[in-house]
Amino acid sequence: MKKLIAILVILLIAIPVWATEKEKESTKCPKTLMQKDCFACHVAGNFKVKETAPDAHLVYPVANMRLLDGVGYYFMTYVDSEFIKSFFSYLDLHKARKAIIEIHSPGGPLFEGQRIVGLIRDWQGSGGKVTTKLYAKGFSAGFLIFVAGDVRLVDEYAELMWHEIQSFEGFGFKVETPSDKEDAAKVLRHLQDVLHEYLATRCKFSKEQIDKKVSKRQEWWMSGKQAVEYGFADGFIGK
Repeated sequence: MKKLIAILVILLIAIPVWATEKEKESTKCPKTLMQKDCFACHVAGNFKVKETAPDAHLVYPVANMRLLDGVGYYFMTYVDSEFIKSFFSYLDLHKARKAIIEIHSPGGPLFEGQRIVGLIRDWQGSGGKVTTKLYAKGFSAGFLIFVAGDVRLVDEYAELMWHEIQSFEGFGFKVETPSDKEDAAKVLRHLQDVLHEYLATRCKFSKEQIDKKVSKRQEWWMSGKQAVEYGFADGFIGK
């Protein structure tokens, strides 16, 4: 009698455990081997396994950047040199030597634009290759950054614009007196000359020709087609 009771006790314990294990086994996903939250990995309706972005494991230092197959991608709307510095530093960390920067910018601060050009040139000097692309707009500092690429591609109907430096205040002072305004004009002219000397190395125009294009507060607008014609761009996107 005692043996029979013992056997019954063992069965009472074993059967629920066995049943639980069988239930788990029956609900286990055959692909992911998960036992709970099936739709964490599957698409509702067709139960196909969800795709994962190839760079999902990466933690990027700035927004608007990606690193895929050894190529860095950056989408630039805001002219911020620290973002570009972090972008290039991240590519260096992963030993990536190619970068594609899409410009979609109305412009920004003069020295931020100049610093970005300097960072691009520095990265190029260390063996990196930069392709700049422009689908829609690249004005002012955005234009300056676009022309810094090793390869510069543009949509035929994009718009680009360059102009004179319109105002300047910096170095810890504000221009107020006539004499100061004269000094400020000299600084502005110096800055404009430096920029036009650089632009002349990126197109078919001389510095003097560029000076005339934007003199007397003129804005120099050009389409993507004209940018290729003038030498600011190397070719058209997708062609």
